[in-house]
Amino acid sequence: MGDFLLSFMKDTVMKCLQKGFPVLLMLVLLVDVSAQSPKLYSVSLKQVAAVKANAKKDPLILKDIISLSAKADQLMDKKIISVVEKKVATPCGNPHEYMSMAAYFWPDPSKPNGIPYIRKDGQRNPDNDKVTDHKGFDDLIKYVTTLSWAYYFTQNESYAKKGTELCKFWFMDTATYMLPNLNHGQVIMGIDTGRGIGIIDIHLVPELLDAISILETSKSMNKETAKGIHDWFEQFLGWLQTSKNGQEEYKTKNNHKTYYENLTAAIALFCGKEAKAKEIFHNAKALMASQIEPDGKQPLELERTNALSYSTFHLKAWFMLATQAENLGIDLWHYQTADGRSIQKAFDFLLPYAMDKIKFDYQQIGKYEEKDLNYLLTRAADKYSDANYKVRAAKLQQYDTPLQNLLYKY
Repeated sequence: MGDFLLSFMKDTVMKCLQKGFPVLLMLVLLVDVSAQSPKLYSVSLKQVAAVKANAKKDPLILKDIISLSAKADQLMDKKIISVVEKKVATPCGNPHEYMSMAAYFWPDPSKPNGIPYIRKDGQRNPDNDKVTDHKGFDDLIKYVTTLSWAYYFTQNESYAKKGTELCKFWFMDTATYMLPNLNHGQVIMGIDTGRGIGIIDIHLVPELLDAISILETSKSMNKETAKGIHDWFEQFLGWLQTSKNGQEEYKTKNNHKTYYENLTAAIALFCGKEAKAKEIFHNAKALMASQIEPDGKQPLELERTNALSYSTFHLKAWFMLATQAENLGIDLWHYQTADGRSIQKAFDFLLPYAMDKIKFDYQQIGKYEEKDLNYLLTRAADKYSDANYKVRAAKLQQYDTPLQNLLYKY
C-alpha cells in the first residue's frame, strides 16, 4: 500500500502541474496542517476529522480531496446574482426582499391576462426562472459549501477568502444584501404576495451553516463579519418563528413541516440556542408518527403527482434532522414508535420502488432521479447495520460526489 500511495501521489502532482493546478500540489503538502475545529450541525465533526487525518494514507480519500479542490478552483472567479438584480419588482417594492414564484402555477388560458394563475401539480412553470433570487440563494449555498469544505480539507486560505466574500455579498454588503425574511416566497400571480410554502426554497441552508462555521475558523473571516452573519440569522430565526409565513409553514403537515423544523433547528444551533433545537428534536418523534405509517408509507407524499420523488425528498429532510439530533445525543435514526413507525421503515418501503423498478401504485408523472436516492443510500449504509444498503449504494456510485464521499462514505 505504501508504494502504491507514493506512486499515486507522484502521479497526482505531475497531473496537477500539467493541468496548471498549483493549488492542488499544495494540497498534498498541507494535508497534515492542523486547524481550529469548527462547530458542525448537520455533519459529524468526529467523522470528517478522522477522514481528514486518514487522507495521507488512503489514496481514495486523497483523490476525493483533490477533486473537491479542483471544483473549488473553478469557483474562484464565480459570481452570484444578488436579490437586487431581479427584473421583476417585489410586491412591496424593496429590491432587497427575496422573491420567488410558485413552482407549479401557470397562467389561466381562459383569462385574457392569465390571472389568477392556476395549479398544475408536478409541472414546473419555466417562466419562474425570470425571477432569479432562488437561483442566487441556491448558488450561494452550493458555492460556499464547496469552498468551505475544500478549505477544511486543504487549509488553502484562498478558498476561505472567496467563501467569505460571497457570504458578505449576500448577507452584509449594503448594495447587494438580502433582507432576513421570505415574505415574498412562492408568489402566485393574482392571488397572493408570498406564502409560507416559499420557505422550502432554502431547505439546504443547514448545509450552508456548516460551511459558514468552517469559514469562521479561517483568517479570512474576522469577528465583525462573523457577527454580521450571525446577526442576520438571528433576525431570520425570529422571522421564521413569528411571521405570518413562518407560522403558516410551521402548521403544514407534509415535507414542508419537516424541512421547516430542520431549518429552524439548524439556525437555532448556529445562533447558540441549543435548548430550542433539542425541543425540536424531541417533538420530532411525534412528527414521525404523524407522517410515516407502520409499513413505511409516507401518505402525505404519496398524494402528490410525483409521489416517489416526494417520498425521497421528504426522507432527505428526516436524514438531515436525524444527523443534527445525533450531534446532541438524541437518536432519531433508530427511534421507533410503539407500532413500528421509523425513518428506516420509510426508507425500506421506498427502496424497491426507487431502485428495482417494482410497479408503483401511485403517481409519478415526472422522471425519477436515482441521484436523489444515492444520498439516502450512502447515509443509510453508514447508519444502519444492513449490508444490503452498501451493495445497493455501490450500484449507484456513478452519482457519488467527492464531497458526499468525504462527509458520509469513508
